[in-house]
Amino acid sequence: MTKWALYTKYSNENRSYVMSTTLDSKAEARAYFMGIKKLKAEQFDLQFEVDIMHESKSNPNKGLLLG
Repeated sequence: MTKWALYTKYSNENRSYVMSTTLDSKAEARAYFMGIKKLKAEQFDLQFEVDIMHESKSNPNKGLLLG
């Protein structure tokens, strides 16, 4: 299983993930996030992107809320 993250597409923000999940494929992760956000595919693609989450090797628990 792979850890996937939901990122915003706004260029004026740092690339920080909104939330993450562990699923087998990018398509499953995208469908999961679309369901959470309650958006149709077209709306979702305008606002968000799904990508593999790369965690820090030094502290794997470090995330958006922990700095």
